[in-house]
Amino acid sequence: MKFDLNEEQTMVRKMAHDFAEKEMLPTLLDCERRREVNLTLIQKMASQGLLGVHLPQKYGGMEAGYVTASIVWEQLSRASWTQTLISLGHAVLAGTILSKVANEEQKQKYLPDLCNGSLIVAMAAVEPNVGSDASAVETKATLDGDTWIIDGSKNFITAGNLADVVLVLVQTNKDLGPKGLALIAVEKEVSGFTATPAEMVGGWASDISNLSFMECRVPKANLIGDIGRGLQNALIGIDTARLFVAAGAIGMAQSCLDACVKYAKERYQFKRPIGGFQLIQETIARMYAEIEATRWQVYYAADLKSKNAPHAKELSAAKWLSSELAVRVGAEAIRLHGAYGCTNEYLVEHHYRDAIMSTILGGTSEMHKLTIGRELLGINALS
Repeated sequence: MKFDLNEEQTMVRKMAHDFAEKEMLPTLLDCERRREVNLTLIQKMASQGLLGVHLPQKYGGMEAGYVTASIVWEQLSRASWTQTLISLGHAVLAGTILSKVANEEQKQKYLPDLCNGSLIVAMAAVEPNVGSDASAVETKATLDGDTWIIDGSKNFITAGNLADVVLVLVQTNKDLGPKGLALIAVEKEVSGFTATPAEMVGGWASDISNLSFMECRVPKANLIGDIGRGLQNALIGIDTARLFVAAGAIGMAQSCLDACVKYAKERYQFKRPIGGFQLIQETIARMYAEIEATRWQVYYAADLKSKNAPHAKELSAAKWLSSELAVRVGAEAIRLHGAYGCTNEYLVEHHYRDAIMSTILGGTSEMHKLTIGRELLGINALS
């Protein structure tokens, strides 16, 4: 097993790192104060090929594999995980679904514009009564001739208000249960579609919205994939989203560690830098050890995914450990910075808010523990 990056990965890593430093950090604080999305980041990422790192070259992506994609997502998240999420999360989730499931006409319609930054495609699965159990979807789609009529609501949808198109997980026949689920593309301009911002603990420079569909009529041709495969097709994108969350969590944790190292050298108490105190060194040493170990778990899961090898338990382990680690390191970083850590003068406060969200998106820690248990024991705890 090789633990070094190849030449392309090293180059892309530097490009993403520099982009985060020069393009994201200078605007982050102002965007958070205004509670607005920096839309220029999307175009700038697109110009450097950072939007569709894992997507096929045929449609404008880099097709560089999931390890390289993880490296990019990690580096960008060192500046801001939620800014990264709102800038390229649609390529991660909806883009993966379209590249794997959509027909050729649909791929040509959506993917090139998604990769060049001119189109945002959101994915909507979560509902007021539907979270981890996505098979219990209540939003319904009724076929009327050549038109789907969609009624229902979706909650906490990333880019829900910004999106030009939303892939909606719907129930076409309640009697069929999961076999009636389907994905249907809904354009923003369609009558009866509304989006309302949702206030969250983090994501102040992002867009998370609740969606409502009231007799939205869309063409029959907007069906993405087959009826009865809606949940499986959605999970294709969610699988990639889990890797994105895991890599981003490592980026947040590493940024907090970097801030702690710098602060521990510069902050003096009792006539010496606080980095000279044993408890401070123990805190920083533990951060480093856990980040390094978890980073390679993330890369390992990404490598398996790139090879189309089974990776459910490996990715669940990576997502669970990295997101929980980001929260823990963020909390320790704030304590190390003292009262300053609770202000926006230091990036650790921003990361701590966002890290909490990373434990939810892409599946809760509890769901990932159950996935690992099922894979190892061959017993489904939910059935």
